Formats: sequence, C-alpha cells, structure tokens
Amino acid sequence: MDSRADLHVHTTASDGALTPTEVVREAKRVGLAAVGIADHDTADGIEEALAAAETFGVEVVPGIEISTTQNSTEVHILGYFIDHRNRELLDEMARLKQARFERARLIVEKLRAAGIPIRFDRVLEIARGGAVGRPHIARAIWEAGAASSVDAAFGKFLQPGGPGYVPRPKLLPEHAIELIRTAGGVPCCAHAAKLRRDELILELIHKGLMGIEVYHPDHTAAASRFYKRFAEKHSLVAVGGSDAHCIPGTTNGGIGSVTVEYGVVEQLRSLSDDLRRARQ
Repeated sequence: MDSRADLHVHTTASDGALTPTEVVREAKRVGLAAVGIADHDTADGIEEALAAAETFGVEVVPGIEISTTQNSTEVHILGYFIDHRNRELLDEMARLKQARFERARLIVEKLRAAGIPIRFDRVLEIARGGAVGRPHIARAIWEAGAASSVDAAFGKFLQPGGPGYVPRPKLLPEHAIELIRTAGGVPCCAHAAKLRRDELILELIHKGLMGIEVYHPDHTAAASRFYKRFAEKHSLVAVGGSDAHCIPGTTNGGIGSVTVEYGVVEQLRSLSDDLRRARQ
C-alpha cells in the first residue's frame, strides 16, 4: 500500500479521536505514502501533523473540510494543499469555531431539558481543545448510557427533528471555495454521492470547484463508478479517503480503509502550485 493515500482524516483538532501525531503514526503503520488532514472548519492540526511527517516518513497533505449550506442542503467542501497560515482563511475559521462552540452549548441545554444527563464540560473534555461538534456530544450521550452507540446517539438525538438539533452556522459553498483558493488550496466537494445534488455540483464548478470525492466509505461501488465518470467528464480531480474519526462506539472504517493512488496527491499539488502562481 506504499503508493496509496487516504485524503480524508480527522484529528483532535476537530472531531477525531487521534491527535495529528497519532494520525500520522497510524498512516505509517498501515503503509500509506500520504495522509490528508481534513479537519472540520479548522487548520489547527496541520502544524503538528507536518512535524510528525518528518518523524514517520509519511507525507501530510494539509487540508480542511469546511461545512457550508446551500438553501437547506448541507455541503462540505474539502480543500487540499492549503496554506494553513493564510490569515483570511484563519479568521473565517475562528468565527466558525466560536459559532460551533455556541451551537454545542445550545444543543446540550436542549438535551438536558429533554432529560438526557450530559454536561457541557464533559463535551469540552471529549473535544480536547478542538473545534467542538456533534460527534463530541454524541459520544457524551453514549457515555451517559442514553444510546447504544455513538452512531445511535447521533441519529436519535442530533439530526434534524431530534430533541437536540440546532441548525449549523450558515456559510455558502462558493464562499468556502473562494477561501480555499485564496489560501492556495484545491477545493473539492466531499462525499458527492451523499449530497445527491449533481446540479449543485455543476453550479459550483462554475464558481471554482476543482474536484469531487469519488471514493468514500458511504459510497457504493456503483456510486464511485458514476462519480469517477462525472469527474472525468467535467475535468475534476477524483479524490477519496476514509473520513476516519477513530471514535470508539462508531462503525466507520479506520485510517487507510479507503484510499486513492498517490498520483492524485501529485495532481492536487500541481493544481495548488498553479493557483499560487496565478495569485503572484
């Protein structure tokens, strides 16, 4: 597997269970050539991951996954080879991080009012200083014995219509695309088959989208084939990864469970270089 890359992994900087160093160590253990750090709405884990890459000999692709909403549709935009020190990107992500904190606090208040015995300070402990989100709350619900698993807690309490649901902060996908491109990154639509809005993807191509996530644990083989052809037709990079969070009580695969050829990393790097040259 030394020519493979997992381009969608989360760390404790957002809602993953492993630190950036632990993620890189695990990528080395499973034989990956490269791993993409794609935390939700934050680049805080990238510096540590890059340092760990020197130790473990695994290439780290600095990335991000920005949560956006188009009308009532949730759209996640991945960005690869971003400048993780870009001030415009960091300022917007800091605003989103604070909004996530306030959202999480409101969710816990609603759940407690519904009789779910969780504490906000425990949610913050689970987040370990990262951008707090619903997976942290779901884990607290599971720990409290109010659900049989983290996945069950998420589905029962935190989805729209659930007793703890609070709408996410609004950011348009085209804004995320522009932020990523401004930071020299390559914007890609995450888990395209889950979105089920191909016409929206086409709109976003005209607004600077450069790739789509073809390979994802929630994609069937047929969906991956379809979006591979879609990517080829529209000259998009076909990216993919495990979307690993490594959280106890969940059923998603681990780091390296979904991968792409290393050539995709080279393709993303080349596009990022082109974007940076164009802005000079």
